[in-house]
Amino acid sequence: MLDCLTGCIGLASSVGEVESGLYLDALPDINLSNTNKIADGEQVDYTKVFRDVEKRTILKFRTFFIAELNRCFNVYRREAVDCLICENKELLAVSLWYLMGAEMLQERLGSNRINRFTTVDRSKTRELQEVFLDEFQRQLSTAVAGIDMEGSECFPHETPEHNRFIQVIETCP
Repeated sequence: MLDCLTGCIGLASSVGEVESGLYLDALPDINLSNTNKIADGEQVDYTKVFRDVEKRTILKFRTFFIAELNRCFNVYRREAVDCLICENKELLAVSLWYLMGAEMLQERLGSNRINRFTTVDRSKTRELQEVFLDEFQRQLSTAVAGIDMEGSECFPHETPEHNRFIQVIETCP
């Protein structure tokens, strides 16, 4: 797992600040109260729910990042991809934040607990999850486009080739 992303997104309600300044419970309809209410089984409280969501988010993020990166560049080495993510975690933080929000809402939808958050508000949760996923994709695309591949230390001997589908056309007004 990408340890550099662990702790990148925090919970404002928990102790301590995170380097990114992004907190999951700053997103709409995500807060400590409703996170506690979806904890089930071995998830005693919000901290275990948060850790589970964070782990799944990071694994998914890596896959989405590879797909987006390979739209622009031909990068196949696992170590290079992980290096790029860690090297650009500040640039990628907002996209990670929205993906984590969508994953927290997925946790809510999949919870075995029965309460207002897991029954009555399901359609609202799905709609918000779609909003988060759309924003995640926009932020990821923008962030990946902003990565300086030539200045990266992840490719000490060569810079990855641009994908053949990408064309750069410069025009003047």
